[in-house]
Amino acid sequence: MDDDVQDEPVVSGPKDEDTGEPTPAHSETTEFRVPDKVSLTRPDIPIRRPKDDDAEKPAPAAPPQGPWHVQLPNESTPTPPTSAGPTRVEPLPVPPPQNPPLQNPPPHDPSTHYPAARSSGQWTVPWENTAPPPPVPPMEAAPEPARRGRRWPIILAAALVLVVGLVAGQLVRPVPDPTVKLTLSSSHTFPGQNPALPWPSVGQAIVLVDGLGVMGTSGGSAPIPTASVAKVMTAFVYLRDHPLEPGKPGPMLTVSPEGVAQIPMRKKREESLLGITANQRLTQRKALEALLIISANDVAHELARWDTGNEQAFVAKMNAAAKSLGMTGTHYTDPSGYDSRTVSTAADQVKLLRAAMDVPSFPEIVNNHSYVPDGGGAPREGGNFLLGQYGVVGGKTGYTDAAGGNFVFAARKDVQGVETLIVGAVMGQNSPSSAGAVSAAGQLVGAAEGALVAARLAPKGARVGHVDDGLGGTTPLRAASPVTVVGWPGLTVRVTAQGDPPHQARNGAQVATVKAGAAEVPLRAGRTLDKPSILHRLLRIN
Repeated sequence: MDDDVQDEPVVSGPKDEDTGEPTPAHSETTEFRVPDKVSLTRPDIPIRRPKDDDAEKPAPAAPPQGPWHVQLPNESTPTPPTSAGPTRVEPLPVPPPQNPPLQNPPPHDPSTHYPAARSSGQWTVPWENTAPPPPVPPMEAAPEPARRGRRWPIILAAALVLVVGLVAGQLVRPVPDPTVKLTLSSSHTFPGQNPALPWPSVGQAIVLVDGLGVMGTSGGSAPIPTASVAKVMTAFVYLRDHPLEPGKPGPMLTVSPEGVAQIPMRKKREESLLGITANQRLTQRKALEALLIISANDVAHELARWDTGNEQAFVAKMNAAAKSLGMTGTHYTDPSGYDSRTVSTAADQVKLLRAAMDVPSFPEIVNNHSYVPDGGGAPREGGNFLLGQYGVVGGKTGYTDAAGGNFVFAARKDVQGVETLIVGAVMGQNSPSSAGAVSAAGQLVGAAEGALVAARLAPKGARVGHVDDGLGGTTPLRAASPVTVVGWPGLTVRVTAQGDPPHQARNGAQVATVKAGAAEVPLRAGRTLDKPSILHRLLRIN
């Protein structure tokens, strides 16, 4: 049959058992011939309508043909198409809304067997009432591998290595440097008002107490001619570069022909001179004594030549030394101070004299009343007539018409067991010589010494601090002598510990010093000083 020939409609559906007519409740359906190899149904959902002759037969259980196998109620499985002819497909009736009950349903035949299924309207799902699959038993935990049992020794060994490493690291770490901590107050203030000193009416003056500071000044700070006070710098530079042992004469020096040739000119200017002669030989000590005691200008220029070969180079060294000492108002043009262009201030000259008093042999030389030549001859008196008075131990005088009378001095005063160094300067005095400056200085030094007072902070043997090893250990420190602070009314004095204590020291050994202004008291260990204990080193966190 041709594919384009249409099939005649065939009326099908349930009929009345008595008359054989179609039941009114069912609408007629028309069968159409469908070409071969064409299917109008989903292959995974078989559809069947029940027939009268199937009522007596039990419905065979059709195997599901896919995940969506749906079987309509009261319908038989359609006959699968064959190759002999076209397949007739009965279209499904359209279900009425809200699933109304069927009119005149066919009588129930108890012999008819339907598969057990729960009805869901016109659609039934055969597997809905099937027994659910058995539950899958929970997976049992896999047994711990035997190798896990061997992890504990490894963990313990690693922990032991870590602990040993930490202990070794703590023990080999450098211990902190010990420090000194005082139990004394960090300062002491003397009650009262600052002392009023007898300052000269002209020129400049200053008084300084070593370790305490400046007691007072007068006259401003403008640079003025120094005169022979400049010879302090000449001696300072020469002794710094050519040290002289205390009590020793030093090397022998020969006077230069140039220096001898300048003697007539210097005598004409009435300079203070030793009076060097050709081929004269002087020891270093005698040359410095002539320079500082009788203020010999000719020796000052000879020292410059002996040091550098020429005066200009030596003067450059003098200015460099002044800069290093902080003498900002000072400038040198010659080694003797005769040139009025050599200028300075009283404050700068105090800085210089304080530094010179620490140079070996300088304090010995300036503490002489007179100069005695090596080859014999009459002694020559110096201009510092304050030596031995008010504790004055040294100084240097100077005078020129341009400078007036100048004097720098150093004095020592014992105040309740504390040796105090007083340094001062008086410059620019209107006098025909340096004597006016020396006299003014005597009044100042006497008043300054009278203003000094003392206070005892701790007796000898008192515990005044301890050594801290930095890890919690301490060793007491005791004062080797009374801790006494010196000052004057209105002054505040700092109290500090000085020195680098060792890690170990025997009982009673000096390990540091307490400095209270001008006083310095040794501190001794109150018991044996040891390094930090092993426990402190293990528990350290710093």
